[in-house]
Amino acid sequence: MNTQLNLYQKKHKLILGGLGVAALLVGVIVMLINGPDPESIIRPLRNPVIFYALMFIGLGLTLYLLQFVIKSLRNPKPRVILSATGVTVDGFSGKFSAPWEELTGYSVNSSSLFVLHIKDTQTYLDKIPQGRTKQNAKALIDNFRSPFLIETSMLDAEANTIKTFLEKHIREIKS
Repeated sequence: MNTQLNLYQKKHKLILGGLGVAALLVGVIVMLINGPDPESIIRPLRNPVIFYALMFIGLGLTLYLLQFVIKSLRNPKPRVILSATGVTVDGFSGKFSAPWEELTGYSVNSSSLFVLHIKDTQTYLDKIPQGRTKQNAKALIDNFRSPFLIETSMLDAEANTIKTFLEKHIREIKS
C-alpha cells in the first residue's frame, strides 16, 4: 500500500462552481450598471449608498471566489493528505494537521463524510494560534467533535480507498 494518499478536489465540481460564480458575477455587474431601483421591494436597496456598498462587496466576493476556482484548476493542490505519519486537511475552514497518535478513531457520517476524532480537543485547540483558523477549528469541534473532516463527494477518490488507509492507522468508531 502507498505510504501517502493525496486527495484532490473533483475538477468537474470546481468547473460547475466556477460557472455558477461567473453567472453571479454577471448578475452583480448588470445590477451595478442599472443602479438602484427606486421601486425595489427591498427598501434598503432603494438607497444608492447602501445599494452600491452591497454591490461592491458582492463584486469583491464573487471575484475572490472566481479567482479561487481558477487558481485551484490551474495549480491543483491536495485538499487531504493521508501519510504514514499523520493527516492534513486543507479546506475553506483552514489547514489542520495531526499525527496519528493524536487521533482516537474515525466515524462515517452520511456515507460520504469521514470525521477523524481527536484524543484531546482542548490541547489541540491550544496549539493553534489565535485567528480565523482557531475559530473555525473550535466551531468544527463544537459541531462535529473534530476539525478533521474528509468529504468524499468533493474529492477525486473512492470512499473505500480512504477507509482502507484510515483502517491501517486508526480504528472506526461506530456512531
